[in-house]
Amino acid sequence: MDARKFYLNPSAYGMPTRDELVAMRIWDSHYHGFQSSPQPIKQHQETMYYVERMGIERVIAFDVGGTWQRPLVDTDFETQKWEILVKDQDRGVSGIIPIEPSYPEKSLAKMEKWIRHGPCIGIKYSGGNEAGVSCNHPNNDPIIKLAVELNAVIYIHTWLKVGGTPPRSGGGNSPGESSPMDVARLAQRYPGVSLICGHSGGDWELGVRAIRPFKNVVLEFAGSDPHSGAVDHAVRELGADRIVWGGHGPSRSFATELGKVLDADLTNADRMKIFGGNYRRLAAPIFRKKGLKIVL
Repeated sequence: MDARKFYLNPSAYGMPTRDELVAMRIWDSHYHGFQSSPQPIKQHQETMYYVERMGIERVIAFDVGGTWQRPLVDTDFETQKWEILVKDQDRGVSGIIPIEPSYPEKSLAKMEKWIRHGPCIGIKYSGGNEAGVSCNHPNNDPIIKLAVELNAVIYIHTWLKVGGTPPRSGGGNSPGESSPMDVARLAQRYPGVSLICGHSGGDWELGVRAIRPFKNVVLEFAGSDPHSGAVDHAVRELGADRIVWGGHGPSRSFATELGKVLDADLTNADRMKIFGGNYRRLAAPIFRKKGLKIVL
């Protein structure tokens, strides 16, 4: 089956054609195609069909070099993923690795292996960890400093779950699950370091407000519930230069995530920044350091 063929005409429904999507040069900053167990390689191959069908230029895979539950563990599957990242880096597949701030020394060793001496381009702070260490804890200082040395992209999962006694926004977060406020504090300590605030904090109104003063933080909407007007609000408050797009597939549909940006009242230039231009700007230093081709 030709992945590029649509069986309905998208333009008849007011949607972009595949050629129009290709022209937007979309980079998916949040790809979970390797997440499935026990067959992550098979899932990746199946998900790439839809990546190609939607005209996405590059995906940034999260579930390589370990999982968020076991971020410091290598398996035979991780070796296979390494090989795919090497083989398909020119085809449009890159990866970032999960680190564990409960264990900074082990995290540094994983960064040396997978980023300095391997195919990956960045690190991910996941949605919790063993010791309940958020991204702003002092344990992260050596991790951030090595990431800067490597020109690595830094992605931080953030959420604001309601819970606690009394209930409050963020009171139900998992141990070690960072909030946009944690990202803001980290950004204040490292004003020259670019950070990605993932999921817009779940509550995008609070997430935007928390990071607004810190121009070294960009917002990513992947995975958070779709709301018409959310991207418009973020652009008004932060500017189109401070937002990156993620598909979160296959647990989210590409159509849903693309719709968040296509729904917004944006110029084509701003839409292209969000869909890929901003992420390429963040990733350009490490691509060049590794001798990888990148066209901004």
